[in-house]
Amino acid sequence: MRQTIRQVTAVVMQVEDEVGVLNRALCELRSAGVSMVAVASLRRHGTALLAVPEDIEAVRKLASRHGVSLQMRPVFLIEGEDRVGALCEITAQIAQAGISIEDVAALSAGGNYAALLTFADADLEAASEALGLDTEDE
Repeated sequence: MRQTIRQVTAVVMQVEDEVGVLNRALCELRSAGVSMVAVASLRRHGTALLAVPEDIEAVRKLASRHGVSLQMRPVFLIEGEDRVGALCEITAQIAQAGISIEDVAALSAGGNYAALLTFADADLEAASEALGLDTEDE
């Protein structure tokens, strides 16, 4: 598997910091038949769940039905064959462009890895360019 980098849309939902909140959210998504590409917890300013769904429209409809407000946010999804230092080249490109990464979540399994990178809104275009993505296609 060669490395791929793409910008995807994540949904962010503010939630109460209580036992079982992640389970309830995931079970609602399962009941609606929505598969997740990624899920992460963000606790910087309160508690929030960040999810990259396969079907964003289904998540919007589900949130609307339950009266839950969502924030849409562009994130970068990187997938590739795992190797020592797999993210070093990516993070070097970003650092050389003078851009700070807001959040990162990464996991290696079965010889492959995936990472989610978030950036401040003001840095999205520069991050896209630093990562070699064609911003005109998005």
